[in-house]
Amino acid sequence: MQLDFLYSSDDLHDIANQIIHKSLQMGATDAQVEISENISNQVEVLNQELETFETSHENQLTITLFKQHKKSHIGITRIDLNSIDKIIQQGLEIANYTQEDPHNGLLEKKYLVNNPMSLDLGLYNPINLNHQELIKEVLDLEQLGLAQTQISSSDGAAISLNQYSFVIANSNGLNQGYKTSRYSKSISLIGTNQRGMQSDYWYNSNRDYHQLASNLSIAEQAAQRVQRKLININYHASKPKIIFENSIAKSLIGSLIAGLSGSNLYRQLSFLNNSFQQQIFPEWFNLHEDPFVFGGLASCYFDNEGSQVTKSQIISNGKVNHYFLSSYSARKMNLAPTGNAGGCHNLFVEANLIGNLDKLIQIMKNGIIIIDTFGNGLNLVTGDYSVGAGGLIVENGEILGYSENLTISGNLRDIFQNILYVNNNYNSGHIQCGDMLINAEIIQVSSN
Repeated sequence: MQLDFLYSSDDLHDIANQIIHKSLQMGATDAQVEISENISNQVEVLNQELETFETSHENQLTITLFKQHKKSHIGITRIDLNSIDKIIQQGLEIANYTQEDPHNGLLEKKYLVNNPMSLDLGLYNPINLNHQELIKEVLDLEQLGLAQTQISSSDGAAISLNQYSFVIANSNGLNQGYKTSRYSKSISLIGTNQRGMQSDYWYNSNRDYHQLASNLSIAEQAAQRVQRKLININYHASKPKIIFENSIAKSLIGSLIAGLSGSNLYRQLSFLNNSFQQQIFPEWFNLHEDPFVFGGLASCYFDNEGSQVTKSQIISNGKVNHYFLSSYSARKMNLAPTGNAGGCHNLFVEANLIGNLDKLIQIMKNGIIIIDTFGNGLNLVTGDYSVGAGGLIVENGEILGYSENLTISGNLRDIFQNILYVNNNYNSGHIQCGDMLINAEIIQVSSN
């Protein structure tokens, strides 16, 4: 049975308007409402047996009320206009007891999005698959993984289907919304050698189910990631160069984004405080944000406050050119909001090397390719970075094997300044960053 949305887009717009009107009637000076519906299907198999088949339909209503600069926020998991007066009254009572904050308030009218749906971003691609088709597809994915060389067993395969519909409205005249879809496939595989087992996984996500990578390519990629770990060698401490594989490099860019987030900056809790126009990367390094990528996983027509979104140069010639600000954090910092309430959009690290990981290995000659990290080892205030890791040892341009139980440590500012190359070996995700070669004199690598 295929679920469908309970409410049309017109229904959601109308309900939001009613709640805004009631809120103002009952004493709010301003109000914002977000209404959403989410339909999801999750299918998981293990060793060719169905483990999980979950279908869910959820709706959520959140109301943010202001009494001048006092604010309350209420979320409920059921849309029920019969009880909305009671909910609004509770929100107003909560606001009475909150501390007044002069920076509270709705996004100013001049920043609201104008005619957002004039561009088709390809964000909603509904699909109608019956249960039997889904189960057959995920069983096929796992079977292809199990058939790969050196794979002894599976740790599970899954397919996820999500469709989302929402509207955001406020008393400044905003009432906008749209539908999105997101689909993914993943598989985790296990290989065995004389030292025990090694596991790894691969996945692919897309707005359009038919544009997902094939089952065979996902299975082969997961198997290759396991196979390269099955030759275990010991690492002897030295000062090698380091390549952060793209999945790890993307996590470093994620730490950069956290450091440039207004919520951390205005509280002075970031190692990038007061970094605007500072040189924190080499001069060749550029990073831009584009919310208008067709089918992009982080594409959008406006941010979580209804703000206009734009293409932005985050890092320009190595210098910080952009903070990620909501209306609140912008007011705290006496700056303009940037259309990033709710986070960043599609990010692209511009490569200075055209080629795959093999080409980067030939440049490095000797060193370590970090392919796994364990734990959250970042102190966001200081930028100090220390994580457990596993990596591929490279000598004379050849991968000798895999070493685990490593620790890598340094400071993110030093790491950023010492990036030598980023290639164009991109993969799925809202952060597009290739493999990253670092001059590792500034990074400590040790074996536990």
